[in-house]
Amino acid sequence: MKRKYLLIFFVILLGSAWIVSPARADGIALAQTVQASQMAEYQLELRNDTTASHEYSLSLTGLSEKLTASFSQGGPLLNKVAVAANSFEEFFLRIEVPADTPIGHYTAQVIATREDGLLFAFPLALNVENTYAIQIISQNLNLTTFSGQEFTFDITAMNSGAAPITNVSLSVNVPAKWITQIEPAPLSTLEPGVQAVFHCRVVVPASQVAADQTLKLVLISDQAASPESTLVVRVQKSPTFFYVALAVMGLAIGGGLLYFRLKGRR
Repeated sequence: MKRKYLLIFFVILLGSAWIVSPARADGIALAQTVQASQMAEYQLELRNDTTASHEYSLSLTGLSEKLTASFSQGGPLLNKVAVAANSFEEFFLRIEVPADTPIGHYTAQVIATREDGLLFAFPLALNVENTYAIQIISQNLNLTTFSGQEFTFDITAMNSGAAPITNVSLSVNVPAKWITQIEPAPLSTLEPGVQAVFHCRVVVPASQVAADQTLKLVLISDQAASPESTLVVRVQKSPTFFYVALAVMGLAIGGGLLYFRLKGRR
């Protein structure tokens, strides 16, 4: 009788050991390294080796409250994945890492719960590093001006990292003989998540031919630089050119009429 109870206990214990079944080898975790303000993406796989199709509910445990996670299969967000018999399905986990996330090593687990209660665990690791980042978040894409005149534009910069950056300035690469004036002068400090507006005044030389010119914009600081952005400027001939041309034509026509009038009197 005792042997019978021992056998039943052993079967129950063995069955409970499979309630949480790791989908990956023990001690191996999917890892991503990102900067604060970026997004980490993990590609995972659910394999169904049974002869029946199953549906798995997805959840994430152990993640810091600062981080936001979502699941998808490349399209709309979802929280369940259906896997056909003897088949597999891939899905993605995306974790948004805010700009103020501290540098560090974060761990979590994706739990896939089958409709019959069986669980599969995917251990994850997330490394957040390099808290310095700056970017242009608003700017003009194209402008029109005239040769010999000036134009202005504004760009909005933001510290998208998790730490203050210093000596922030806007660099504008312009054609030869163009003159630029940028305000304000380099900002001494820009705090995380804070925005700043740079006002740029550009003078186009009178010798500039009519053409499209591409200006390259970059934010620079002691710690990091922004991705390069562009501004297309369409330069047209100065409107005074047309007035002068009309005046010359008027003088030519008036001179011609006067000449023929004087000729006609002789």
